[in-house]
Amino acid sequence: MSDTNKNALSLAKSSLSGKRNLFVGSNPTLRTNLKPVRANGLNFCCASILCFTLFGDSKSIKAQTANGKCAMGLQTTSNSQSNKGKAKARQLIEGYAVLLILSLIWGMAFVAIRKADFELSPVNLTLLRWLVASAGFSAIAPFLLKPKTKLERRDLPRLVAISLLNVPAYHLSLNFAEKTVSSGVAAFLTSLGPIFIAILSTFLLKEKIGKRLALAIVIGIAGTVILAAPEMNLGSNGSIVGPLLVLITALSYATFSVLAKPLVHKYGSASITIWAGLIGTATLLPLLTTNFTTAVTSLSTDGWISVLFLSLFSTVAGYMMFYALISRSSVSRLSIQMYLIPVVSVIGGIILLQEGLSIYTIVGGAILLCSVALATKSRT
Repeated sequence: MSDTNKNALSLAKSSLSGKRNLFVGSNPTLRTNLKPVRANGLNFCCASILCFTLFGDSKSIKAQTANGKCAMGLQTTSNSQSNKGKAKARQLIEGYAVLLILSLIWGMAFVAIRKADFELSPVNLTLLRWLVASAGFSAIAPFLLKPKTKLERRDLPRLVAISLLNVPAYHLSLNFAEKTVSSGVAAFLTSLGPIFIAILSTFLLKEKIGKRLALAIVIGIAGTVILAAPEMNLGSNGSIVGPLLVLITALSYATFSVLAKPLVHKYGSASITIWAGLIGTATLLPLLTTNFTTAVTSLSTDGWISVLFLSLFSTVAGYMMFYALISRSSVSRLSIQMYLIPVVSVIGGIILLQEGLSIYTIVGGAILLCSVALATKSRT
């Protein structure tokens, strides 16, 4: 055989061996059936034809391999994006579901407070509610109190402020207010929270008050005046005190919501809920008197049902859901609860407490909810 033929044969064997290793190595059937090629011209030509027929040239092989990898990469990316989209949709649905449940619970809480106020003083109601709630928080603490990081000393003043606003300030003002204000009116006035949040953000976060927000504030003031008009009998003592106390409640809600958000992100919603509840309850203990024991022992069955609903559902479960929503910035902006809570309270008050529904409540409540919608939209 000439040198030229030998070189050609050597090159062909090398090429065929490379193709065989690349494709046949992963195929047991071809590995078994494809025998080594003999060094003669006929076998070499047949093997070459077979190899090129099955696999093509080396450039085509590399191109097809690259295209396959690219297609697999695109498919993986597409699947990843699809999974992220499904997860986001699932999270949004869960957020709406939690908001709906929370709206129902907190809407009926105004009715339960009004009911319990018939038997307990505002101070004793606040004490009993939070003592029972603290027992509930203590029971779930071993399972849920798992902060993301150790509590830092510099965050303690903020946590104490949240606790004071969340427990004594909010609940004492609301309980005193509902001695004279109906559950529906109290719920409508408390829904001013987002407007106060927007105002606080202007001062604390240096955000500008836009035209939409300014209009929302003006409309909110108008709605508040209409709602409180039946109570504003200047000839009676303290007739304006009830609505003003509810406004303090709304301001307390807005302030602790703004202050809590950084700590919720840092330590987790469950940890802030339990810490704030226990610290807030401790600040109420100086208000305990001998009258508390007498009032609790004489509480009726309906009174206990109201207190237990307020303690376990509205406080323990409600605040766990509330702080969890604060941790989700995209969900916490949803103010559905501010629209549904007053409606639930009005319906519950009519059915359970035989409260009346005046034209002031309907018109003032509608105007107030419009202002809340404007304020919320201006922030988002």
